[in-house]
Amino acid sequence: MLDLDLVTILAEIINFLVLAAALYYLLFKPLVKRIEDRAQEKERLLAQAEENKQKTQEKLAEVENRLANIDSEIEVRLEEAYQQAQSESESLLEATREEAEKILSEAENEAAKRQKQEVEALQKELVDTILDISGQILSKTTPDVVHDGLIEELNSEIWDLGKSDMRQVQTIRDSLAERTPTVNVTTARELSPEQQRSLVRTFSALADSNVNMEIEVNPDLIAGVRVRMGDLVVENTLEMELKELEQEVIDTLEESIIDVES
Repeated sequence: MLDLDLVTILAEIINFLVLAAALYYLLFKPLVKRIEDRAQEKERLLAQAEENKQKTQEKLAEVENRLANIDSEIEVRLEEAYQQAQSESESLLEATREEAEKILSEAENEAAKRQKQEVEALQKELVDTILDISGQILSKTTPDVVHDGLIEELNSEIWDLGKSDMRQVQTIRDSLAERTPTVNVTTARELSPEQQRSLVRTFSALADSNVNMEIEVNPDLIAGVRVRMGDLVVENTLEMELKELEQEVIDTLEESIIDVES
C-alpha cells in the first residue's frame, strides 16, 4: 500500500492554497477588473454611439423637413426681399421728390426775387426819368417868385428855431466853438444883395456871432436854397421836394403791384 504522510499532504494543500491565492490576486483579479473596465467602456461607447445616432437622425429629419419646405421658405425670403426693395425704392422716390420740390421752390423764389429787382429797377428808372424831365421843365418854367419864396421860408424857419427850440440852438452854437462860423449856401439862382444880407443876419443871430458866407450856384436845385453851417444842414428846394415825391411815387407803385398780385 501507498504510504501517505499527513504532514506532507497538509503542506501540499497549504502550498496549493497559497499558490491559488497568489494567482487570484496577482493574475485573475486584475484580469477580471480589466475585463469589467473594458465591458463598461464598451457600454459607454455603445451608449454614446446610440446618442450620436439619435442626434444624427434628428438632424437628418430636420434637414429633410427643411428640404421639404425649401420652396415656401424661398418664397417667403423673396417676398421679404421684394418688400424691402419696394420700401427702399419708395423712400428714394420720396427723397427725390422732396429734393426736386426744394430745388423748384428755390428756383421760384430766385425768379421772384430777380423779377422784383428788375421791376424795382424799372420803377426807379421810370420815376427818375419822369422826375428828371419834370426838373428840366421846372427849371425853365419856375418863376423867380417861387425861388424867392423858398428862400424866405427857410429864413423864417431858422428864425422860428430860435423861438421854439433854444436847446437845439445852443447845441448848434456849442458845435461852432469859438471860430468864426462859415455859412455855405448853395442856391439854384443868383442871390440878390438883400437875400444875402437877410441870410447873414439870420445865421449870425443863430450862431450869436458874425458869420462868413460862401455862395455856390447849382441850377440842379431848380429853385430855392441849401444852407450848411457846422453840423446844421437845412434845405428848401424844388429838387428836395422832387426827391421826396420820387419816394412817394415808388411806394405807391409798389403798393399797386402788391394789390394786383394779391
